[in-house]
Amino acid sequence: MPKAKISHSQIIQASLETLAKCQTLDAFSMRKVAATLPVDVSTIYWHFENKQALLQAMADEIAAQITFPDSRLAWQQQLTQLFNTIFSVYVAHPHAAELMLATVPSSKIRLSLMNHTISILVTAGFSEQQSSEAMATINFFLTGLVIHLSREYQLQNNVTNKQTSYLQKQVTKVPQITHEEKLAHIQNAIQEHHSQSAKQQFEVGLKLIIKGLVSDQSH
Repeated sequence: MPKAKISHSQIIQASLETLAKCQTLDAFSMRKVAATLPVDVSTIYWHFENKQALLQAMADEIAAQITFPDSRLAWQQQLTQLFNTIFSVYVAHPHAAELMLATVPSSKIRLSLMNHTISILVTAGFSEQQSSEAMATINFFLTGLVIHLSREYQLQNNVTNKQTSYLQKQVTKVPQITHEEKLAHIQNAIQEHHSQSAKQQFEVGLKLIIKGLVSDQSH
């Protein structure tokens, strides 16, 4: 296929599809994207000078799918809607959280998203420092949870598919030890974890953070 017939947008979409099929972000490559299209890898390099440039464009594409909440809502509702949207977008794109961490927020779309998040809190009466720290805290929690859930899912697949007997032994040891040592809190935490969806786990954590912000605001 001629280079002129391939657009940036087509390559980015093919890249996101390719990344979704990779086990990890490190496994992603421009050659795999070329095979997805399919075109010669030189065509990809004609549009993007290196892998990092392509990753940056992919991160921007994901960020562009995040919509801002209605500014007329209370700040708590705005934060809840915004980060629930971000969570849903990240989950819809495998390895999106890792991709955001591996790239620099140097585009208008990503910087505007960060600025808007901070402005919600500043408008609510928080200081610039409090607002920036709160945004970072929620983002760390969201990113960490999404990555954790992804790794947990991979681990469960390895155990289910019996790829390693050692992993299976480690999994069976957990309930055994918690029962023998009467580690009630761990047993309850595991039970609660298994009873909630990924979205529910995120919503619970987000409510705790917002509750802390409300408490801080009242003092």
